[in-house]
Amino acid sequence: MKVKFLKIRIGIVCPFIFLLLVLLNSCKKDEVTLVLTQEQKWNSEVFTAMQSIYLWNDALPTTLDPAKYSTTEKALEYLTGLKINPTTGKAIDHYSFLDKIGNLSGEITQGTASGDYGFMVTPGYNESQQVSFFVNYVYKNSPAGLAGVVRSQEIVSINGSTAVHPEVDNQGYLVSTSAGYTNMVNALFTSTSASFGFKRSNGTTFTTSLSVGAYSINTVLCDSVFTVGTKKVGYMVFNQFLGASSQTELTNTINKFQDSGVKYLIVDLRYNGGGSVETCEKFSSMLAPVSANAKMMYTYKMNTALTEYYTAKNENFSTNFTKTNTFEPTELYFIVSGSTASASELLINNLLPYYSGKLFLIGGTTYGKPCGFWSTPIGYTEKQTTTKEGYDLYAVSFETVNANNEGGYYAGMTPGSTKYNGVAAYDSYYLDWGNVNDLCLAQAINHISGGAFKVPSSLQKAKQVLATPSNSIDRQFKGMIDFRKHMK
Repeated sequence: MKVKFLKIRIGIVCPFIFLLLVLLNSCKKDEVTLVLTQEQKWNSEVFTAMQSIYLWNDALPTTLDPAKYSTTEKALEYLTGLKINPTTGKAIDHYSFLDKIGNLSGEITQGTASGDYGFMVTPGYNESQQVSFFVNYVYKNSPAGLAGVVRSQEIVSINGSTAVHPEVDNQGYLVSTSAGYTNMVNALFTSTSASFGFKRSNGTTFTTSLSVGAYSINTVLCDSVFTVGTKKVGYMVFNQFLGASSQTELTNTINKFQDSGVKYLIVDLRYNGGGSVETCEKFSSMLAPVSANAKMMYTYKMNTALTEYYTAKNENFSTNFTKTNTFEPTELYFIVSGSTASASELLINNLLPYYSGKLFLIGGTTYGKPCGFWSTPIGYTEKQTTTKEGYDLYAVSFETVNANNEGGYYAGMTPGSTKYNGVAAYDSYYLDWGNVNDLCLAQAINHISGGAFKVPSSLQKAKQVLATPSNSIDRQFKGMIDFRKHMK
């Protein structure tokens, strides 16, 4: 940016004014150029990209001063805070983000992870009514999985310290300054190695030292077949929509259910934060009834400029079901929670019109993300051969609606509400996958068996702990990304 001086037209010249003009002309010869940092240059790139692809670009300013923001994250935070949800009075976009080049896209498309232990935790009350952290999921090929860590295990020590019980305030929220909280966050997210003590469900304990590592991600964490009366029930835990690896796992699991004569399907998405739109489409087609083949699955909604752009290219905004199997459940049950987001919600929304009265949600209100991204390079080009610097920008670029034009679930999907059949149920974090005493799984089995959900008694309600800030504990990616479309 150059600082330019105003030219003054005068009718009478006095020595003082003459001297002033000489000084002004001297300054003009050496115009001042503001030197932008690399980050500030990327601020301009983010703004330019969002003017084209951002779903809510109508709220963006006409210009952006890149020097006003010291980091690209701060510039993005400003831009995403401009579109206000009239219902809540708050910014509608708490989804868009920046990612270091290739980190997320590599994990989703290649099905690999690195730099962590491979397990996640959730806070909850133990048998002694102390607040503890429990393992809520583990990837079997990860350092934690190979060390014998499984869902439901309670963490009883970290690096030899038993200060693992975070404090909770009188509203039920974790106190983020308490030792039990900071010890867990530091060991799990900021350390490259740590020693953890785990308590198994049978009461025995073990201690293991873990180091972060690279590993392949298994996204189907459990699959089982139950017999409920004369009915065959399939139960599967699906944790992340990755690329080809997830598609293979899903195909194998659904084939297993079909071969076993499964007619009632329970899909556990309680920690599934989303991922690949393409994989969501394939899973949707696997679960859709045969009559849905070639019919609309969902359609995109974009900003005016993008809509005109793709219309001019004769792009089809809608995606149809492509049924490649004959698997057709009689009823579908989805176990969900506040961590169920984006591509998981898209899966449910895609199938709703084709399972009228036969699709049920069990658990808690979902995250609420009916929109998604494309990956946009910032600071580099995709075909660049030199060392790349910058980010992948994931700015909300599209919203989806199903064949009934239903979508817009920014407040989440609530089980048992007017719009979503089902029942509320707490997360049994203290039980392993597939345990029929799990409150969510038990509700599905009850309904399959007798056609109704049980009203939970006070004894069945697990006392809940609220984690805030949520992203300090829940680091699962929440989003849906379509890697197949790019704005040129």
